[in-house]
Amino acid sequence: MINQPILSEVNIGDVLRLALPLNTIVVAGETHTRNNVSWFALLSTWQTLEDHVHSGDLVIIPTWVQQQISVSNMATHVEFFAKLPIAGLVFFQEVPEAVIKLANSLQTPIMVVPAETRVRDIHRNIAALLIDRSAATTERGLQLYRRLSDMSREGQGLDAMTDVMAKLTGKLVLVQDKRLEVQAISWPRNMDIDRQLLLDALAQREELPAVLRNRKAAAKARQSYWQQLLPVENMARLISPIVSGDRARGYLSVVGRPSELDLLDSLTVEHGAAACALEMAKAKAVSEAKKALRGDFLEGILVGTIPEAEMQRLSGRLDHDTQQPHTVLTFSWVGADVPSLRRLETTINWLLRNHSRPALVHVYGNQHVCVFHGLKDDEETETTLDFTRRLHEQIEAEFPEKLLIGGMSGPAKDLTEWPRRYHEALQAMELGERLKLSNFVVDFSSLGVYRLLGELEDLPVVKEFTEQVIGPLVAYDIQHRGSLVQTIDAYFAHHGNISQTAESLFVHRNTLLYRLDRIQELTEHDLNQADMKLALQLALKFWQLRPEE
Repeated sequence: MINQPILSEVNIGDVLRLALPLNTIVVAGETHTRNNVSWFALLSTWQTLEDHVHSGDLVIIPTWVQQQISVSNMATHVEFFAKLPIAGLVFFQEVPEAVIKLANSLQTPIMVVPAETRVRDIHRNIAALLIDRSAATTERGLQLYRRLSDMSREGQGLDAMTDVMAKLTGKLVLVQDKRLEVQAISWPRNMDIDRQLLLDALAQREELPAVLRNRKAAAKARQSYWQQLLPVENMARLISPIVSGDRARGYLSVVGRPSELDLLDSLTVEHGAAACALEMAKAKAVSEAKKALRGDFLEGILVGTIPEAEMQRLSGRLDHDTQQPHTVLTFSWVGADVPSLRRLETTINWLLRNHSRPALVHVYGNQHVCVFHGLKDDEETETTLDFTRRLHEQIEAEFPEKLLIGGMSGPAKDLTEWPRRYHEALQAMELGERLKLSNFVVDFSSLGVYRLLGELEDLPVVKEFTEQVIGPLVAYDIQHRGSLVQTIDAYFAHHGNISQTAESLFVHRNTLLYRLDRIQELTEHDLNQADMKLALQLALKFWQLRPEE
């Protein structure tokens, strides 16, 4: 927590931050906003100024008073004000360029509030600030929250919201998502620092306060914001979790020099995070609605319930070009105690945000994740392979103990081909898991004979044939703790080369020959006869496709 002493002095910068409307413009003397304000003078006439305006006053000039004099007379009065000197001037309408130029030369700040601003409100706000700075600061924080909430309802977005907060505080304001990726950022013009160095530090999860590293714990924390020194010379931040539902969806930071972070900054990060939560919740609701629409459409296509004419009409609602060729991919976790498919979907969507090609992602029936990856043309494959490589690396980094298997097929030239390519990708994924292939993503086109075997494996005659040929080897291995099935598999993998097969099994050549004789005896298949050798090899492959294998 920041424990700032209540300052007795108020300067023009404080008036801008705590009393004037948030969209007030400084048109002159911007580098002199540290001028102290003793009191204020609300002009009702240009007569006897020496009796109404004193040194250190902030002079408020309503529109009807401004319109009483010419530009040259206004310039004369500005010179008079500068000699006192006053703290600054507040106008309610556009100020002539000649007067702005003169005020700059005289180092006199001029601020212009929005034309619709009521003089009464300016009068009250400045008086409240000069009398009770703490109360004025608290009120300013509430005003900021109302303004940001209105901006969210109006759909202005996070970028506009951070701009308002940055202008109010005069500091860097940053919105990051749960992965600490920047969603919106506003830099103050006077921040002289290595920007990339600072951003790199803010992107490190270990730099977060410990409680904020767990998103659910962050949502339950009693504290609303934290103050931190950053591993960047003389920089600190105030950070608050952006909480929606039962967890933090992101983080809001106000960054500046440690000595300059004050009560208004803490209120900004606190109220700003609450307003950003509204914006993120709205964005998530829109995203979920689009996802539901996309999911219904995709599942309708894949199960064949949408007529082709209707398919083309509905595709226009997806914000995705379905007319281009697509590679179809499917992904699923292998084993027990694995992350959810929604977690996998989140990782895939995150990677696709910075990917060169667009894609549609859908969790199909809570069974697997489908990715329909757009291509420039039928020949383009490298972008898909690049995506699968990046996904492989990300899964190994996030879930080093978990195994993911994928299938791929395509390209599908148009929507009508999506169902067939999807089923091919699904078949490749399932065969990859059952055959324990080392590939992360199995391409349907690389399956060779397994494509045919997968279509035949459930036939009763095939099951009977497989059991008759391989069953005796399996029974022998179980009874004698042998490895005849492994041996015949290695033998076929090395094209019948005895030396290479023995070496791969780490056995002597004579041991291998003995095992092969035993295999021929048990299966009644002579490895020297081509037909019997093929039958044994096919039976082995059918056995390897068995779910329990």
